[in-house]
Amino acid sequence: MEVHFEEDGECTAGHLKAIDGTFVLKDTVLLEFKVNGEVVGKVKTPCDGVVSFGKGLKPGVLLAKGQVIAVMAECRHDIVIKDMCGDCGKDLREKGGRAGQRKEQATANVSMIHHVPELIVSDSLAKEIGSADETNLITTRKLVLLVDLDQTIIHTSDKPMSVDAEKHKDITKYNLHSRVYTTKLRPHTTEFLNKMSAMYEMHIVTYGQRQYAHRIAQILDPDARLFGQRILSRDELFSAQHKTRNLKALFPCGDNLVVIIDDRADVWQYSEALIQIKPYRFFKEVGDINAPKNSKEQMPVQIEDDAHEDRVLEEIERVLTNIHDKYYEKHDLRDAEQPLLDVKEVIKDERHKVLDGCVIVFSGIVPTGEKLERTDIYRLCMQFGATIVPEVTDEVTHVVGARYGTQKIHQAHRLGKFVVTVQWVYACVEKWMKADEKQFELTKESTPPVGRPLGSKYVNDLSNMDTIGKAALADMNNEVDEALSDEDEGEGDDDDSDEPERQDEDEMKQEKGSEEKKEEIERKIEKTDEKEKKEEMKEKDNRGQKRKYCPEMDDGEEESDSEEEDDEAPMSYKALLSRSRKEGRIVPETDEDEVYDVDDEKGHVAPTNMEDDDNEEDEDLPDSDDDDEFEDMAALIERQISDAADEKDNEMD
Repeated sequence: MEVHFEEDGECTAGHLKAIDGTFVLKDTVLLEFKVNGEVVGKVKTPCDGVVSFGKGLKPGVLLAKGQVIAVMAECRHDIVIKDMCGDCGKDLREKGGRAGQRKEQATANVSMIHHVPELIVSDSLAKEIGSADETNLITTRKLVLLVDLDQTIIHTSDKPMSVDAEKHKDITKYNLHSRVYTTKLRPHTTEFLNKMSAMYEMHIVTYGQRQYAHRIAQILDPDARLFGQRILSRDELFSAQHKTRNLKALFPCGDNLVVIIDDRADVWQYSEALIQIKPYRFFKEVGDINAPKNSKEQMPVQIEDDAHEDRVLEEIERVLTNIHDKYYEKHDLRDAEQPLLDVKEVIKDERHKVLDGCVIVFSGIVPTGEKLERTDIYRLCMQFGATIVPEVTDEVTHVVGARYGTQKIHQAHRLGKFVVTVQWVYACVEKWMKADEKQFELTKESTPPVGRPLGSKYVNDLSNMDTIGKAALADMNNEVDEALSDEDEGEGDDDDSDEPERQDEDEMKQEKGSEEKKEEIERKIEKTDEKEKKEEMKEKDNRGQKRKYCPEMDDGEEESDSEEEDDEAPMSYKALLSRSRKEGRIVPETDEDEVYDVDDEKGHVAPTNMEDDDNEEDEDLPDSDDDDEFEDMAALIERQISDAADEKDNEMD
């Protein structure tokens, strides 16, 4: 709806009484008009709406009858907080509905305020605010620095401990959620934040809860001078896995000025803007984490021995200062019409200089079965300017190994190349400068890497195992050859002249191991008896199930038989042998010797000439190659048992 000027005569515009683009109510004064310098009337709004003044309308301008003073439009709800419009104050939520269920559409969909995620604005307003923020940063020659908390600039523990306040002045104990927390600042944190605040607009971005994040901010910045209210906690993050989801909302015009410091790269999806920091661990957990609550045996938290010597933030301060200076050097050289320079390009260039010119070969670093390109060590080397090749050549400058003595390492020594541990790579990454290879030389005394610096994975457990030398392999091959040759000789002796000698050797073997074989067969029979009883019990249970669902089945005889069998005592070898003869399951070959075998499925003694024996399997019996020896041994044992029984009968007589 248009608002027209309806007065006659020469009138001039006075002061505007409303702000362009704001929501106003009906009968709100838009402007005053004058005649001969005196206010003679006012122009009011005919309805509620958002006012937009006509072009060129300002105090002192001559007004003509019918001229458009302003245009009234319905509220677009550009600012919404908890489903209430921040402009017109209208409740947009459906009656009885939940948060976000609106009866009227709104243009607001961008959350720009860190600690008030419920406050959202429209895309156009967000870009307008973001553009103003960018202009302010460029004017003050600053960049944006997103700072992670835990294990980046602090370390926190909720375990019981006693702290010497005089010795550790940078340790703070406080209560939160009915629990006592202890937070230790990383060395050089205070100096680092104060220096960075002159070059960066700093924001806290953490996965800690809101109350925790604001409590840490009070410790780091008691005057709210460094971070202000720019605190993004878990409660405001859009994703539980990635922090990058909030960047578009915080910086609607783009993240060209954003630099990140964090101990983890995965939560930022390996962004080029990330300066990854070695994790800071001050408290060493030595108690049982699974101990019951209020356990008196719970041990207090101890302190890492090397935590006091941490100088990581000093190195990061140098890196961030260099990035800031390089950025504005390039910014000053660009034309005003060119788009804003992206700080990620500066970071990429500076990072690439660290290992530029290094040609690296890995030895024992990449886990078996994993692609080289998917490992963190490969990603870091490529990010920092190195070239990775698979084999040692004249162009190679470094061989990075996990253990001394591999072929690649020997070849590198012959060619005069650097042979270093994997810690050399991480030292270069942590300091953003090429480390001295002599301090990380891989020798016979070098120990395999432990842990995962920077949270990376670079070595498989198999790389820590001792390899088999050539001499050991030769001895193993000789043993195999001798065993095969002995087997071939035994199988090839088929002459009649050698038959008596072979039989003598077999008899000696039988006599020597007769007692052992006897004990083995007795154990086997005991096992098969137990197995048979279990099978019978199982069959009894199955019959019970059948009677339950099929009561018309008559199995009384089977039940009585099974009960009688269950009451039987385990049979001895002799009794089992006698029973087998009566049932006709043993057929003697001669009057003097009867050869028996064991049916592994039923656990009974059975004749060796049964055709079904070829299909039976028993893991406790010898291989098929030893069947003849086993049969002879069984006959010998049978003769011994028969003689012992006869002697016993004679004594009784």
